[in-house]
Amino acid sequence: MAGKYLKHLLLFFLSASAIVGAVDESVVDTDKASEYYKEKDYEKLDNIGFGKFGTVSKVREKKTGKIYALKTFGSGPEGYEHAEREINTLEQLDHKNVIKMIANSLGARSKEDPVHIVLEYMPCDLKYAALNHPEIKENTREILHHILEGVAHIHSKKLAHNDLSLKNILIDPANMSVKICDFGNCHEGGKEEYLLGVFIDGYYKDVSSVVDLMVHLYLGKSMLERVCLRRISIGKMERFLKTKRVGGVLPQSGLGMIYREMEGVVTENGLDLFLKALATKNRGGYTAAASAQEHPFFDGIRELGPPTKEPKQRRLLN
Repeated sequence: MAGKYLKHLLLFFLSASAIVGAVDESVVDTDKASEYYKEKDYEKLDNIGFGKFGTVSKVREKKTGKIYALKTFGSGPEGYEHAEREINTLEQLDHKNVIKMIANSLGARSKEDPVHIVLEYMPCDLKYAALNHPEIKENTREILHHILEGVAHIHSKKLAHNDLSLKNILIDPANMSVKICDFGNCHEGGKEEYLLGVFIDGYYKDVSSVVDLMVHLYLGKSMLERVCLRRISIGKMERFLKTKRVGGVLPQSGLGMIYREMEGVVTENGLDLFLKALATKNRGGYTAAASAQEHPFFDGIRELGPPTKEPKQRRLLN
């Protein structure tokens, strides 16, 4: 029975706060810029964060005054591999809900040098914004829709992000511009991994991550604290859906408790989207995120964020 529900709905190393200024500050007019950039052309303003593979700094381009985030990866093999994967992924992506890469040093460095990536600078990640900006709650549908748009673009390239979380979603609370970031764990969407006794592909992993984002934004806590989405079998979900459809008593499981809590804060369409997302499984689905955007839950939402000029990518030279 789960087959009649929407199929496959949705379908780095640092926190998204490590790529944190307004979009209008971050867009470069590449028509007026020189072809290459040198690291000395950037002035470091502040440290933003650090992680397993390196650091992130807030920088200003001296020539233009533009504000960016500069990721600096360690020169070791792991850091290089992570940086290379992120750069190669970002070179394939071009979407308003995906962070823009402005420049990088991958092809213009000696073996001993670290890798640098210059990225758009956003004020904060979604985790921080949800705790400190009440307007986030008022725009939850719009934010989820924009996340879906970004994921749909990633999946259209047959890629999966593989690490979607509140910290890897950047947002500008001033205009609600939303950007997915941190692509160091990105891989082919159809690639399967064996996790908790089941095989899942990257598309489905992204699906379950977006469901968890939905729960976290509405309830203020992660769904994964109570239930592992990847262990919910088709049979178990069919029984849950049948019980709900006939008005039966929902099970006292983690899923049942979360659903009851969601009933108090989400519309019927939102609950329908939630259940249909959970009813999907891990067989294909790179078009699922695009399909999910058409769900009635998103009817009538307004566009968030200002229109942006797409910057061209440039290489950062040492």
